[in-house]
Amino acid sequence: CIDTHCQYMEISNPTKGYQISLERIKNTLLESLRAGQILQARALTPTHDKQIQLRIGRLDILAHTQARIEAGENLTLQVIKESNPLQLKVIQEISTRNIQAEAMRTALAQQSSISQLMEHLSTLTPMRTGTHPEHLMQQLKQPVQAQPVVAGEVKSVITATPLQSATQAASKTVSSDHNLLPVISSLLQGLDETRFSQLVSRILAFQITPGEKLGAEQIRLAFANSGLFLESALTASAGTPPNDMKRSILELLLQLRPLLAAAEPMQQTLPSQAIEKGADPFGFLTDLVAHAEGGLARILFNQLSSLPGDNNNQQVWQFELPFRQGEKCDGLRVQIERRTRNNGAGQAENIWSVKLDFELEPIGPVHARLALIGEEISSSFTAEFAETANRLKQALPQLATAFSRAGLKVGTLSAKCGSVIIEPRPQFPLLDEKA
Repeated sequence: CIDTHCQYMEISNPTKGYQISLERIKNTLLESLRAGQILQARALTPTHDKQIQLRIGRLDILAHTQARIEAGENLTLQVIKESNPLQLKVIQEISTRNIQAEAMRTALAQQSSISQLMEHLSTLTPMRTGTHPEHLMQQLKQPVQAQPVVAGEVKSVITATPLQSATQAASKTVSSDHNLLPVISSLLQGLDETRFSQLVSRILAFQITPGEKLGAEQIRLAFANSGLFLESALTASAGTPPNDMKRSILELLLQLRPLLAAAEPMQQTLPSQAIEKGADPFGFLTDLVAHAEGGLARILFNQLSSLPGDNNNQQVWQFELPFRQGEKCDGLRVQIERRTRNNGAGQAENIWSVKLDFELEPIGPVHARLALIGEEISSSFTAEFAETANRLKQALPQLATAFSRAGLKVGTLSAKCGSVIIEPRPQFPLLDEKA
C-alpha cells in the first residue's frame, strides 16, 4: 500500500549524499529506526511529474523528487535523522569513473589551449633585446638545472637537456614588445636568466614551425612529448624523466611564481602611461601564469581522457599539437583510437583511427578522420566553410593515389560541409543527472 502521509523526498548533490526526507508515517517499522541504521530500498516506478514510488521492506512509499531515477534501481539508505520528519541519505559507492569525472570537470573548467601559452612565451624570445641566435645557441647547449617535479609519491630532481631544435624555434620567433623585455630581464640575474631563456626556448620547440613537414615522425614525437606519459615514466624509471611538455610547463610555473612575486611591487610605482604601453611586468606575468596553468589543465584533461575505460576492447589517446603560422600559434587536437573486434573468421582484429580537429586561416574549422582496418584505409573530412569542403573533395583523388603508393587498399573517401567542434570533449558524460 502507499502511505499518503508521506509527503516528499529530496535529493541533493551526490557528493554529499542523496537526502530523503519523509513526513511522519504511522508505521511501527519506520518509527523504530535510529540514526545510523542502514536500509535497502527499491524504486518501483521511474520518476514522473517529480514523484516516485519506493519500497522499503514491505512498505511502499510515494516520494517527491526532481532527480531522475529509473524503475528497478536499488538504493542503500542510511538514517541521518529520526522521525518528525524521518530523513535518510543514499550511500553511494565512489567508483573510479566518478573520481575520473570529477577531476575532468575541474580540469575542463581551468583548461585553455597550449597554443595560447606558446603565443605568450614567444614575446620573451629572445630574453634580451638584440640577443643573437648564435649566443642563444651557446646557452641552449648548457644543461638546465631544474626544480623537483612531484608525481604522486615520486619525487625526481630533473636535469634537462635542451632540444637542439629549440634554437630553430627561438631564431624564428621575434619579440613583439621591446618595452617589456628589459623590465622582465632585470628581474632575472645571471644563471636564472639563462635557465629561464633556455626553458622558454625548450617549450617553444614543441610547436610545429612554418616550413616543417607534418608527417608520421612529427606526430609520433608530439605524441611522446605531449605529457600524457610523464607520471608513468617517473614511476617506471629511476633515470632522467622524459623531456616532455608537461614537465616543461611545471618547471616554467616553478620559475614564474617567484618572478611574479618580485614584479608585484613594481606595479605600484609604474605610471599609468607605461602600463598602457604594455610595460607592465606584473600584468604580463599574471597572464603568463594563467596561460601556463590553463595549458597544464589541458594536458591533465587529455591524460584523464586517455585512461583505460570500462570497455577493454577500446583505448583512446588524445593530445594537442601546437602549430605556428607566422606570428600566430594554433592547436591541432589529435585523437588516436584502437578498437578490437571479431572479424568474419572469428578472429580478433584491431581498428585504428586518427582524428584531427583544427582551425587554420583561411580554411576555417576542419575535422578529419582516418580509419585503418587491416590493409584498408578510409578517410572523411568535415569543414565548416563550403569553399574548404569543395577543395577537400577535389583533393580526394590525390589522397587516394598517395594511399595506394603507400601500399594500402583505399576504402571510402569523403568530404562534406558541416559543423565542427574544436574544443576537447570527454568520451563519457561528466554530469550526474541525479545531482
